[in-house]
Amino acid sequence: MIRCRIEEILTAPPSWLRSVLVPLALLYAGAVAFHRGMYRLGILKSHNLPRPVVSVGNLTTGGGGKTPLVIWLAEALSNRGIKPAILSRGYGREGDGVRIVDPDGPWRIFGDEPFMMARRLGEIPVVVSGNRRLAGLELLRHQDVDLFILDDGFQHYALKRDLDVVAIDNHRRFGSGRLLPAGILREPVKRLQDADFVVVTKSSGPDPEFEKYLSELYSGPVLWADYRPVSLLPVKGASRDGEGAYPEGPFIAFCGIADPEGFRISLDRLGVRILDLIVFSDHHPYSDMDMAGILEAAHQKGARALVTTEKDAARLPGNEYEIPCYVLSMEAVLPENASLLIGRVAALIKGEGDSV
Repeated sequence: MIRCRIEEILTAPPSWLRSVLVPLALLYAGAVAFHRGMYRLGILKSHNLPRPVVSVGNLTTGGGGKTPLVIWLAEALSNRGIKPAILSRGYGREGDGVRIVDPDGPWRIFGDEPFMMARRLGEIPVVVSGNRRLAGLELLRHQDVDLFILDDGFQHYALKRDLDVVAIDNHRRFGSGRLLPAGILREPVKRLQDADFVVVTKSSGPDPEFEKYLSELYSGPVLWADYRPVSLLPVKGASRDGEGAYPEGPFIAFCGIADPEGFRISLDRLGVRILDLIVFSDHHPYSDMDMAGILEAAHQKGARALVTTEKDAARLPGNEYEIPCYVLSMEAVLPENASLLIGRVAALIKGEGDSV
């Protein structure tokens, strides 16, 4: 169990650690610039898919709110009669090759986030592969789609995109402004100039100061998205029916995500009383021993139930425990001007716009 995140330690690192991390960050920056330069010069080739591609990515490591944004976009397009499909790398999965995600599992051969998305989205296909172009072509052999949503695609230069959406976590933003491993940035913030849309996630409303700062880096639309906690759902079967029926608590909360504090805030907003939040590393594969430790903590503190995130629920070793276990249901809420984004995507399907 991890009670703090590495990025929190790096907020004010001791001098000896800083002397190691800063040179490593410079080396990383050089490698990133070289990799991108190889594509810009055409030494490494970017390839098209026979359908438009919309990327949803970010500039930082984990916790940027990409997954809820991908789900929102896929559902919004589907509600308009558009047939989207999601292409994902399937981070941390045990399988290989191209796989269309089966929402009945097992999650390990697909990765936790694609598995969770497939369970949420039902008939909207989610495909995983290290080669996203092959994944798209393989899906088209089985069914037709109108466009592909490229999950975590801002740094995936091997596939040409028609639109780049960049998510910025309003809680962490750009951290210290340093690149990995000295900070949380994958790329310099100036790369925002290549975005078509910026979505500031986990936000209760616009921040004029931050918006002014963004305008110095990027000239396109800025959307402010809130991720609203809706209810608690029984973890068994991952059903989204019967929302609202859950005990008063108190609860033991646990998660293995990049932004555990965001999870805590969401529970507080919903009025869920927790006695403790047990934090694991991001994408942690839960074992029976982990669950035994969580249940022991619940017994010691007098908790009546457990609560976790949807992403974590995909990685649990079972769905029945000594006390009830619930999942926090979240909903992405975007402002009215989000119709600008949907309109741009719809225009791509009509053949308007160019790949980047």
